[in-house]
Parts: sequence; C-alpha cells; structure tokens
Amino acid sequence: MPEIVADYSIALISLLVFVLVVLLQSAMVGAAKAKAGVAPGSSPEPDYDNPLYRLNRSHQNGTEIMPAAAIALFACILVGVSAAWVNLLMAAFLVTRLLYVYVYAQNMGKATQGLRTFTYVAGWAMLVILCLLAIWAVL
Repeated sequence: MPEIVADYSIALISLLVFVLVVLLQSAMVGAAKAKAGVAPGSSPEPDYDNPLYRLNRSHQNGTEIMPAAAIALFACILVGVSAAWVNLLMAAFLVTRLLYVYVYAQNMGKATQGLRTFTYVAGWAMLVILCLLAIWAVL
C-alpha cells in the first residue's frame, strides 16, 4: 500500500464505513417499501411518526452528503493536508453520521432544529473544515 494512502487510512476507512451504512440503508428501505406496498422510486408520505419515512429520509440524506464527503476527503489527500487532521475530522464525520442515523431511526427530539439537526450540522461542519483545509493547502 502506498505510504500516502496508509497515512490517511483512518479517513478512508471512515468514508468506506459510511458508504456501507448508506448501502445497508438502501437495502432496508427497499425491503420496507416492498412490505408497505410503496412503489419503487417513490417516497412514503411525509410523516415523522412513520418509521419508513424516517428510514427513507435518512438514506436519502446519506446519499446527498456522500459526494461532498468523498470530494472533501480526496481533495485533502491530493493536496497533502495533514493526515492527522484529515483522519480526525473524517472519524468525527463518521461518528456524527452514525448518531444521525440512530437519532432519526429512533425519532428522537423535535422534527426541526432538534437533535437530528444538531448531528447533521456537526457532520456537515467536519466537511466544511476539510474543504477549507484543502483550499488553504492549495493557496
């Protein structure tokens, strides 16, 4: 394994675990939609009390933020941002995403600006910091 990849192994593993979580959610959403008679490709009725709706939205949110996470990580690697910082921020991103999935699945907190929003914004902030570090390294 090239040394540059080894230096960022925690960050890369964090991204890959996140991808696996989103893929697992995809399978769970598909099975739950089939069981509920929801047409493939459609969304359940918006209702935070409906576990299928929350699972579907959590999965959609994961697919929406995944490209940003991958681009931020790979940009940092390409421009040589400190591996220690990149590993720390990507591990923190993974933790916040796992908390996000759990909070959403359990319907914890308020539907808006509650614990779910806090966990989302915390992970989002990790990606913003990674982007800023990559930009700083380029300048």
